[in-house]
Order: sequence, then structure tokens, then C-alpha cells
Amino acid sequence: MIIFVVIDNKKNEEKNFIIKPNPFPFMSVDDKNMNDFLEQVANTLEKNTLEKKSLKEIESIPLSQNECVYVVDFNQNKLVFNKGFYNLLGYDDKEISIDFIENLFHPDDVELANRIIKASILYCLDHPENSSNNMLFISFRLRKKDGTYIKILSQSSIYDFDNTGRMTSTLIRFTDISFIDNTKNVNWDFRANNLNKKAFKEHIYKVYQNIFTGREIEIITEIEKGLTNKKIAENLKISEHTIATHRKHILKKANCHNSEDLMIFCRGKGII
Repeated sequence: MIIFVVIDNKKNEEKNFIIKPNPFPFMSVDDKNMNDFLEQVANTLEKNTLEKKSLKEIESIPLSQNECVYVVDFNQNKLVFNKGFYNLLGYDDKEISIDFIENLFHPDDVELANRIIKASILYCLDHPENSSNNMLFISFRLRKKDGTYIKILSQSSIYDFDNTGRMTSTLIRFTDISFIDNTKNVNWDFRANNLNKKAFKEHIYKVYQNIFTGREIEIITEIEKGLTNKKIAENLKISEHTIATHRKHILKKANCHNSEDLMIFCRGKGII
């Protein structure tokens, strides 16, 4: 049993919030294939007790030229509604499917983005009593039909539930934010009741925690401060030559060419 600490806003005091062991041990954020993961999600839902909800209310949602919207039905593991993809990305709405969208993710963004999405889905399934207002915000790069990439903000909310309170569908809106963010970072924010954000973040980024040694992380932390090799050597009480060697190995591991790219890499992997 895992015990997290959360804040009870009504009493303004800390208390233990107990989370039962994972009821879906066959599902994991480490699963590589998103389609297989969603098939497993479908198998956890009560097929015969769905509360069907009309799509008419979203058919009339106004969209700008830099937006699209779609609905994923987890029971069927497919899109049941979408519009705006032609204006945003150049693809006909008839082409769009879950697999089609995933194949548009930038190769450098897809692994982390999928880990975040899977973790959010699992949390909603495991905490149906707290999930009605959950929201996932995540930004990543998406490929347009002309082959170029844009940075989009994806906003996901639960659209419908089954009789147990578990979500059965989600509404997702993509918005082009390239004009304010052209970085390579995958940024995100998951808003959910009783969420221990520290533990949630560690769960997502755990796969990246062994990329660097403890000493290398110490040096990365110093590099983040903008310090020279000489100053880092003084702070860590080792030779400047050793720092230079470590820095070279760190850049090679991260496949980065300079400190700026290294910071982007490390922040994107939750290392710093």
C-alpha cells in the first residue's frame, strides 16, 4: 500500500491520503504501444452500463484557424468525433484516427508525451470519485501535412463516464502555440483532486533517472547555474580537468552540443 501526503484545504492541515495498490497491474506507463494500452483501458470499463452523451454540443464548438478538436471513446478505442484538422494541420478530417494522430508526434516528443498521457489516464481510472474535473495540459510538436512541425497545446478533459464513475471518453483540443513557444520541451500540467504531484512526476520520469551518475547530476546542477569549469571544480573540490571530462561525457550521453541544449534535455526529462 502506498501512502501519499496531501493537503486538506478545508482543514488546512496535512493528512495521509491512502492509495490502494494498482488495480490495473497489466497496464503501465512503460508500455511502448499506445494502441495496446488503450485496448487494455477498454477492457477495464463496464461495456453495458455506459451513459451515452450526445455529441451535438461539441459539433457547434467554434474553432479558430489554429485549433482542432476530437473525442476519444475508450470503450471502442477510436475517435467518435473530430473537426478542424484540415485548418490546423492540412489533413482531411476523414483521415484522422488515434494511430494517425500518434504518428504525427515529433519522434523526440512521443515517448515522454505518451508516458504523461498514460499516467493521467491511469490516475483517472484509479480515482473515479475525484476525476470529474480533471484536466491535462501538454505541449509538444506535431507534424503538418507539408512535413513541418508546429508546437501545439493539447487540453484534455473527461467527456463521459460509466456507472462506476470511470471515464469512458475524453474531449481533446489542439491549439497552435508556435508563436509563443518554439522550444523542444514537452511541457505539461495535470490537474486532479488529491493528486500528489511530486509522486506523479517521479512516476513519469523514473525511466530517465539513471541516465547520469550522481556526480554527473551534481555537475549538471552547477552547469545550470551558468558556472565555469573552474568554479565548478572549486565548489565540488575536484580538478578542473575532471570537470571538463565529465562535461564531455554528459553532453555525449544527452546527445547535446552545448550547455543550453543540455539544460533543455535535462528539464524535459525531469532530471533538474
